Amino acid sequence: MPSADYRKKPITIKGACIAALLLTSASIAKADTSSVTAEVQVAGNAGGSATETAPAADSAKQETPIAISDLIVLFQRQADELVAQRELLEAQARQIAALSEEVQTLRSAPAMVTRDEAKTTIAAHQRQLESQRQQIATLVNELDLLQESPPIEEDSTVRVAASTEAEKPVDPGLDGTTATETQKELKDRKRAEKTGTEVAQAQADDPTRDLLADFTGAWRLPGTSAALRIGGYVKTSAVYNNDALAINDRFIVGSIPVGVAKESTDEAQSSVTADQSRINFDLRQPTEYGIMRAFIEGDFAGEDETFRLRHAFGQWARVVTGKTWSTFMDPDASPEEIDFEGLNGRINVRQAQLRFMPRFGEQYELQLALEDPDPRIQNGSGVTRKPDLIVAGRIDLYNLHTKLSLLGREIRGQTVTSTSKPNTESEVRTEYAWGVSLSGNIATPYFDDRDKLLFQINTGNGIGRYVNDLSSIGNYDGIFNEENELELFYVTAGYVSWQHWWGINQLRSNFTFGAVEVDNPDFVDSEAYKRTVRFSANLIWSPIPRIDLGGEYLWGQRENQDDEEGTATQFQIMARYRF
Repeated sequence: MPSADYRKKPITIKGACIAALLLTSASIAKADTSSVTAEVQVAGNAGGSATETAPAADSAKQETPIAISDLIVLFQRQADELVAQRELLEAQARQIAALSEEVQTLRSAPAMVTRDEAKTTIAAHQRQLESQRQQIATLVNELDLLQESPPIEEDSTVRVAASTEAEKPVDPGLDGTTATETQKELKDRKRAEKTGTEVAQAQADDPTRDLLADFTGAWRLPGTSAALRIGGYVKTSAVYNNDALAINDRFIVGSIPVGVAKESTDEAQSSVTADQSRINFDLRQPTEYGIMRAFIEGDFAGEDETFRLRHAFGQWARVVTGKTWSTFMDPDASPEEIDFEGLNGRINVRQAQLRFMPRFGEQYELQLALEDPDPRIQNGSGVTRKPDLIVAGRIDLYNLHTKLSLLGREIRGQTVTSTSKPNTESEVRTEYAWGVSLSGNIATPYFDDRDKLLFQINTGNGIGRYVNDLSSIGNYDGIFNEENELELFYVTAGYVSWQHWWGINQLRSNFTFGAVEVDNPDFVDSEAYKRTVRFSANLIWSPIPRIDLGGEYLWGQRENQDDEEGTATQFQIMARYRF
């Protein structure tokens, strides 16, 4: 008897062949026996009917033997099916083992992290992704400058031949240039554009407009969606004066000696200083209703090089609150100068304010502001009661920027000449002042695409505090006459400036002319300020976009009420490193 586990043994081809031979032999023997029996019956019953031999023939037909080749194929097919089933069972066993191991791992895993821990992890991943995004953006910009090449026109004969053995020379084009030279020109053009952008931003010096620009170079604050950026510049200036001025590290035209003052023993002095350097901190955070921003900036131009606040404001979407440039001013129309004082005829005031700046499309903006009045009275004291109201509109087109500003203010002054009741309401006088300012810049791409013309025209009654030169030397909003009546100074001021890029090594120059004229009341002293004019020319070089090196020549003239005049000249050089 075969073993009890015979079914577990695999059937081989050899075994199948032996079994097939045995079955075939048995079938043949049986068929022969039946055939003999049929013949005997036929021989013994020769006269029998045909119906007696038919069963034997049918039986022989039903028991026809199976071909050995068919049996081999059948057994081979069964063997293949058994092998496939075995492989399937083994694969299922492996899957079951893997699932069991995974279940065991899950059972032995620690408890899930808390919701706060998950938030912290997600925030860390977000910061990492943002840092990588900024790095990618920086690398892309650098690659654009270093590797990008201009498209080749279809009709151009400039061709670059590449070889695996050696680099072949580049065929020159019709104009004699090569692809290498064209790529160099592209790098120079991109560098020039970047330098022009950096210079224009520094020239405008308006942090409230930076909200519309990309916030590059900022650090994400851990655990928040806010980012912080530190900026500013380090500036060293050397000033050489040919004439005595009240302040020797800048050019204040209104302080030029005239008449008797010119004959004093004061000597012209020069200076080297770095107190014009500045630093700022800029924080921004996206919110559901727009970007929230906090900005603060200062320099070291205070007394004895102490820190002095320049800007401190908050901004949310289109609303600004805090101290910054007056809305009556237009930083985008400010010339690029080395002199720290700046133009005499420029509107130049930083003060606390509340400003709303709705936009209408990409080109038009309306500005509404309430600002600190701070009235300046020559022979009295200003009284702050109502804020200055400013309404302005600006247009920014492809090659034109312009801004029109309207100012309305209340000038309240208290006289100090009364001895009986110096602090009573009756000694306070009020006058209403107004001002208009039109400014802008126009592209003049006749020599270089970055050339532009800048201008500003200002006029009004009682706007002396807003004009740079008048604000630097005294109080020119109003004055009390002999009857203790408050009279305002009518002022006209402005400037025109042309910026030209020489096209060589990022060299540029600015030629600027400014003027201020005051319509004084008849009772003022003969030495009172009447008119000043100022001219400057500079040459500035930026070896890289963040560095400015240059020199500037300045000439100015002051004329007093009695038509006496005085002139002065000054030369400055500076090195500025922006960060």
